[in-house]
Amino acid sequence: MSAERSTWKSVLGLAVLAGGVWWWFAPQSKEDKLAQEIEDTLCRGNLDCWARKWRSQAGFECRRPIELLAKNNFEWTDGFLEPKLTKVGWLSEAAGTLRFFGSAIKFQNGFGAWIIHTYECDYDPTSGKVLGVSAYPGQL
Repeated sequence: MSAERSTWKSVLGLAVLAGGVWWWFAPQSKEDKLAQEIEDTLCRGNLDCWARKWRSQAGFECRRPIELLAKNNFEWTDGFLEPKLTKVGWLSEAAGTLRFFGSAIKFQNGFGAWIIHTYECDYDPTSGKVLGVSAYPGQL
């Protein structure tokens, strides 16, 4: 490959990257912001929509607090692309907070045996904070 062609590939790659960054951080118009607020308000009243919107972020935020529940060792049993939080319910519909559930973890007991556990993670999407986690033996 010639140096000129390599240079053009680099320039093109940087242009695509810059365009993507601009698109991601570009200011929204007032109409776009209003449309997004209306969409969020409608979505917030529907458990499936609200959970779908926040499941990925909650999975990221809840992972470490769930791991810290292990007295000894832990092992996730899900695949890389599988969600850790498979079920959901309202913690408080009025507040828009969610309670996610999953059972893709094993905790090791004091004798070295692995026990599958079901875990719960209470999540507040508006603040992006984990409100609490718990786990108990058994699976969903």
